Amino acid sequence: MTTDLQRANIRATSNICFTALTMVRGESDIVWSSLLHHARLGFQRLVVISYLEHDFLRQCTDRLRTDFPALEVDLVELESRGHFGRRKAFYVNRALSMFIDPKLDNYVYCFDADEFLSLGAYGSIGEFYAAFSAGLQRSDGAAGVGECFQLPWLNLIPKRRHYQERDLSGQFLEGDYLCVDTRHNSRHKVLFRKRPGTRVHMAYHQAFVGEKDVPVMPDPETLAFVEKSGACVYHVPLRSPGQFRHRLEGPLRRVMTQAEQGASAAHAALSSDVADELFSACTASQPRFNSLAEAADVFGEAITDRKIRAITRFIYRHRVDVGPVLGSAK
Repeated sequence: MTTDLQRANIRATSNICFTALTMVRGESDIVWSSLLHHARLGFQRLVVISYLEHDFLRQCTDRLRTDFPALEVDLVELESRGHFGRRKAFYVNRALSMFIDPKLDNYVYCFDADEFLSLGAYGSIGEFYAAFSAGLQRSDGAAGVGECFQLPWLNLIPKRRHYQERDLSGQFLEGDYLCVDTRHNSRHKVLFRKRPGTRVHMAYHQAFVGEKDVPVMPDPETLAFVEKSGACVYHVPLRSPGQFRHRLEGPLRRVMTQAEQGASAAHAALSSDVADELFSACTASQPRFNSLAEAADVFGEAITDRKIRAITRFIYRHRVDVGPVLGSAK
């Protein structure tokens, strides 16, 4: 980073606190990779909400405090056995209200354990924001500019096939990946300015303001800057047959039942372990089917269900080799 950019970074971020937050249950194969990756991006605070399974996350946060002494690491342990997804937004927004200093200008990025923020051309969150501030065309730099950075959410398939179930080496930060999305056909995650009335959606796709849940929309400046920078969020949802089975346990039960009931003699071997076959098809280096409808002839119509389609669409999506994209932040 040049001296001029360093000075701009200090000026632009002197009264700003960048907070990253994640809520985790299990996922001990990938959570350390994700925590380590985000710690390297220069956030001042990292809030980890542990849901029921605490022992491994305690090891992770203890190590973060040792390796990143300038980073505030907060661990919240939840014992509630309510529905994880339904309560997630409540816990996340409550934690933000507890840990964020309202006297500062706060920016928040929330992520799942299998997600990795990429800042494109910039090595840290401070550099990213300083470059955005320096390029603003408006003289006041306020009035709704920079309230929400909408980041393309790109799904990855790892080329590597075997991972440790419990890892403290950062195993997902190494190796090459295939991408099944493009920036222009993806959903988004958000980096947003946290104001007293601002809340984040449970899946972190949107921020809202006010009692009527008005979406915080990105302005033209932030949209243009994100596109120019190449910033995005990488998502690694499929990592092993066991993890795949656990992730889709409910919806997959329908798929397996349907396949077993409707399998022809030609597909008899498939019905004995349809989960492994489905995982193999979703993570193949090249798509084995031209459409989800074509795959449904083999796996059953249940794979077209809305609750499972976000994953089963991997079956037919074109792959692009993007190389070691998670190893860029060191």
